[in-house]
Amino acid sequence: MSKMNELSMLLDNLIECGETLTETARALKAFYSSDNEPSAAPAKPLPPTEEPAAPEAKQPESKPEKTYSKEEIRAMLAAKANEADGIYKVDVRNLVRKYGNGGSLTDVDPRNYAALAAEVKGIGNAR
Repeated sequence: MSKMNELSMLLDNLIECGETLTETARALKAFYSSDNEPSAAPAKPLPPTEEPAAPEAKQPESKPEKTYSKEEIRAMLAAKANEADGIYKVDVRNLVRKYGNGGSLTDVDPRNYAALAAEVKGIGNAR
């Protein structure tokens, strides 16, 4: 393996570690900034992309999902990534990786655009 390839791999690992630390810090901040006083610290914080299972509640009438074009999704992702001095860039990048295995919007199946849009809208909102 060439030194440049090895350096590139090491830098990618470092970036992933930083993203994980950022996500963990946000989860801890959200946990401790809630109005409820925690009785004990959690053993392991939940990743921010996973929502805890909620008890089954009355389902609202299902509306047909809005269909999004690739350009609409791209604009939505760019707007969220640039919001609040770019603090959501990592979250946006992780969402794109979640829905597109290659980490690019071109890898995201258009059938998943509605779900991706819903999660983008949830970034930065109080949970």
